[in-house]
Amino acid sequence: MVNIEVKGHSGCNIEVVREGRDLFVVKSSEDPKYLDRLVLQARKQQHASLPEYQHIRVPKVHEINRSENRVDVKMDYVYSRNFVEYFEHAGFEQVDYLIGALIMYLEKEIQVSPLTKVARNVVTDKFDDVCSKTRANVHLHDDPEVESILEVSEKVFAGLTDMYIPVGTCHGDLTFSNILFNGNNYYLIDFLDSFIESPLLDIVKLRQDTAWLWSQLMYVNPCDEIRLRIAFCKIDRELDAHFRQRHQWYGRYYKTFQLMNFLRILQYAHEPKVIDYLKRTLHELLKEF
Repeated sequence: MVNIEVKGHSGCNIEVVREGRDLFVVKSSEDPKYLDRLVLQARKQQHASLPEYQHIRVPKVHEINRSENRVDVKMDYVYSRNFVEYFEHAGFEQVDYLIGALIMYLEKEIQVSPLTKVARNVVTDKFDDVCSKTRANVHLHDDPEVESILEVSEKVFAGLTDMYIPVGTCHGDLTFSNILFNGNNYYLIDFLDSFIESPLLDIVKLRQDTAWLWSQLMYVNPCDEIRLRIAFCKIDRELDAHFRQRHQWYGRYYKTFQLMNFLRILQYAHEPKVIDYLKRTLHELLKEF
């Protein structure tokens, strides 16, 4: 058995393990605050790997081992490119394949997620929690610009009424950094629990990248930024047009949930470049209300 340690994005340890001719990924954590959540996320991925989607794959989870102080999750290893490597070489035909695959995946999520009444307080309570954590963040609590953003956002959420959106299933963190690219097959990893299990939140996370270039910001190596932006712009236009045409709830609630999405990122921000990016993005979003 050969172990190859890889850096993970969630604070977990990631190892590539060889067993005979097969390779597996073992994701593990000893953080007591994260153990239960990692188990839930692994079970979510396990469940998501059961349906079949055209071009979209989910690595199979083989084992979830929980002890008092540690969780280990063993899953299939996927030979793949990351999103930058993919888009730097992809032509428009390949980008079209990706758009079609993402739309079909999201539409299948929507099919199994009935329109459900979500009480306004589900969202406003989450906003109150985000405000509390943001103001407690030592990198943010003395920042008048952040306080202004929270005050203006409060007016947006104060105007919410109960809403009907699809609720049932979602990936939870469907950004390009959580997609592995293998030709015209795309593997979804790092499923995340969400405060509302709605496909709307998956569309929000995708557009976090296509409209707002989040994953590109977080990518630390040199890349062809212009090529990426051209591809992201094309994807964003087609995603937005498709869901705006097909689903009334999308046009009505997308902006509100995108605002919440970036506020939820802000509460944990500590790097200056990320804080500056989030301030600019939130100001732009708030202009749309």
